[in-house]
Amino acid sequence: MDDAVRLIESVSPGGGADLDQFHDLLFGLRFERPEPGSDLQKRFGGVGQIPIAVDTPFGPTGPMLFRFGDMLSLLFDWTTVQSGMKLSDPDHLLFDYTRVMMGFRLFRPHPRRIEMIGLGGGSLAKACYRWLPECDITVVEIDPEVIALRDEFHVPADDHRFRVICADGVDYVARAGGRPDVLLLDGFDGRGLPRALSERAFYDNCRERLGSAGLLVANLCDNETAFAILNRRIAASFDGRAISIPAERRGNRIVFASADSAFPPSIETLRCAAHHLVSHEVVDYAAKARRIAPALERWKRRA
Repeated sequence: MDDAVRLIESVSPGGGADLDQFHDLLFGLRFERPEPGSDLQKRFGGVGQIPIAVDTPFGPTGPMLFRFGDMLSLLFDWTTVQSGMKLSDPDHLLFDYTRVMMGFRLFRPHPRRIEMIGLGGGSLAKACYRWLPECDITVVEIDPEVIALRDEFHVPADDHRFRVICADGVDYVARAGGRPDVLLLDGFDGRGLPRALSERAFYDNCRERLGSAGLLVANLCDNETAFAILNRRIAASFDGRAISIPAERRGNRIVFASADSAFPPSIETLRCAAHHLVSHEVVDYAAKARRIAPALERWKRRA
């Protein structure tokens, strides 16, 4: 407890805490699931003015909202952060893996249609809605209790170009009409990546849905054995045209895949795309291009 208190005391609301370290410490305390509206302030003596609270709006099994200072997190239990948001800047992409996923714009700078499997706290949905005003966006979320928290995370209301639908992502990919330019997969639940979103048949359906030119962007756990299996399955579904990028923080790897014969592009093409993207967006695309370049080199050596 003392380590957690010292970490909290060192951070002002909106400051730059090492959130991974904080959550490791907090989850290591093994709190019982709190009652709705629980205030943890008393559990952390001497934390000053930093707000710390948990709300469990859907009872003993649904998602929880955890507030620490300027950060609001979505959790299913005390072991995993599903999503996070800065209360003072709801559109900021707090976690690196989301910024890496937004790197899809280096490959498809101006998509007309995006589909997402998994809403969470809506970080990617908000980023796409804000920075791609001409794009049609559909978010598929299987859990109605997650959707019910969309206002807490400032997810835009449904309109003519944005919608959140409650459906099974596997069924949606297999049966829905239309063809997206980009398909984002971030469908983790309280137990990790569901088996249905891990099967070769699912990735085959993703390839079928995207056609020859669409781009798949998948968030996977950085577990050496599990990742290797899933990466091979995705690559097999997309004719070997898949590259993976580790997030700066531990825990995630992002796979980009496309059946397009021009994918993956050359490093020069990637750098050119970064140069032409708007520099004041929430993502530093030049930095992401530098992160992706080694993966392109590895792929070219294997091809």
